Amino acid sequence: MKNFAKPKTMLLRVPYATSVFVLVCLALGDSPQASLLAFDREAIFAGEVWRLWSGHLVHFSMQQLFLDVSALLLVGAVAETAFGPRFVAWALFFGMPAISLGLLLLAPDLAYYRGASGLVMLLAFVAGAAFWSRQPRLRVILAILGLGLFVKAVLDAAGFVSDMSGLPEGVRVAWQAHVLGAGMGWASARLKLKNLQ
Repeated sequence: MKNFAKPKTMLLRVPYATSVFVLVCLALGDSPQASLLAFDREAIFAGEVWRLWSGHLVHFSMQQLFLDVSALLLVGAVAETAFGPRFVAWALFFGMPAISLGLLLLAPDLAYYRGASGLVMLLAFVAGAAFWSRQPRLRVILAILGLGLFVKAVLDAAGFVSDMSGLPEGVRVAWQAHVLGAGMGWASARLKLKNLQ
């Protein structure tokens, strides 16, 4: 008689790496000094390279900050449960400048950016890749969620900004950051899963 192992369940753990990131975001908030840290195309090209990282830590409004950190904690909990806090910490650390460099290259009209929504997408797709690999019965739900995020990106690109975004008048959603974050999250998680096999 064969001995079958119980299927692995994903019990969420405290997301330590994500929590540290969230605390930094909360500390910086939408303070007046945020403009010194925001993604600013001209300032980056003038040598202020720290903005490649710090632009993801500051926000335009408290509403945008609340939405970003809430989503980060949720997807961070799943991502850290699946891959551990070290992987998530590295993904955030390298994801910040990678998304910013992507914005410099692919969104030449984007002069300013603030927010962690690109990193939310990165961790969401890390979490999604973990579920895709380890919970095949959820693939239909994950595909529907992915399609929903794709539709949202298309609507954001077309200029349909939700009132829930918390962005001030005249500031558009940087949908490119979302797409870049999603691609990096999926790719890094798939690479990690491949190395674990």
